[in-house]
Amino acid sequence: MNMRHLTEEEAQLHLEDLLPHGDHARVEEHLALCGDCRALVLSFEALEAALAQLPAAEPPPDFTAGVFARIDERKRTAARDRRVAVGVLGAAAAALAVTVALAGQSAWAPALSQASAALAEGVQAARISRQVLSPIVGALRLQILVACAALGLPLILGLVRLVPVRARQVA
Repeated sequence: MNMRHLTEEEAQLHLEDLLPHGDHARVEEHLALCGDCRALVLSFEALEAALAQLPAAEPPPDFTAGVFARIDERKRTAARDRRVAVGVLGAAAAALAVTVALAGQSAWAPALSQASAALAEGVQAARISRQVLSPIVGALRLQILVACAALGLPLILGLVRLVPVRARQVA
């Protein structure tokens, strides 16, 4: 039999009858044999009984109205912030349009031409890179896979050691 003591979470789940089906029998058997764990469960039962005797806290009469007022205020603030952001973007767009119109085509046409030429060169470089790298990657696929495994497995094993033992048991 596994004599591992119950955790506080397991004791609470037992009291609330929320343990998974397979764990229920193990916990019952353990409680029959372990006085420490029975005491833990009894302390939770006593705490639950004491808390049940306490009067329920009543919120102040204006609680709901206050919450709704804060929600409304946040909505108004968010709407105002959106209007300001749209106004700033609209003003920037208008200023850009006026600047481009006043500068004339001779000012912005060369910049647009250079930008489109740079984009075309980038697309051409990507095509060439794909044509060159595709056969290389195809030929070295196994070697790349082995290298990834050789680098990745120790990294994964190291990261697993960082996960607390309790988290691994729950998963």
